[in-house]
Amino acid sequence: MKEDRWKKIWDDLKPQITSFAKKAGETISDIATKLGKESVKLAKIAKLKADILLMESDRKNFYEKIGEKIYSYFKENKKIIIEEDKEILGYIDKIVKIDEEIKKKQEEIKRIAEEEKLEPEDIEKIPPMEDEAKD
Repeated sequence: MKEDRWKKIWDDLKPQITSFAKKAGETISDIATKLGKESVKLAKIAKLKADILLMESDRKNFYEKIGEKIYSYFKENKKIIIEEDKEILGYIDKIVKIDEEIKKKQEEIKRIAEEEKLEPEDIEKIPPMEDEAKD
């Protein structure tokens, strides 16, 4: 029963995903042609954007884990002392590291954009590299 449900969802989404992939390719191609820029640089930006999306997803998961841990304290009517909870501190440390990595990747995008004289709206049009976003 579940398999039928997931198959239907996949069948419904497949044309949209295919359309998105086609549009993403066309957009990169159009931008490269329009701006006369190296497609390698545009692909690099697309990969950086995909990396950022993955890191944002990881960060969100750590936020959720912190929330679950705090909720467990609440359910058990325990006092929360974050400084003493190694698990929560570990999640916070991972979030801080992810934020630092995201910032580095955003700076790299900015550097490439400046080097290639791309406007912010041009950067916005570059979709994340699809294969990287799936991993």
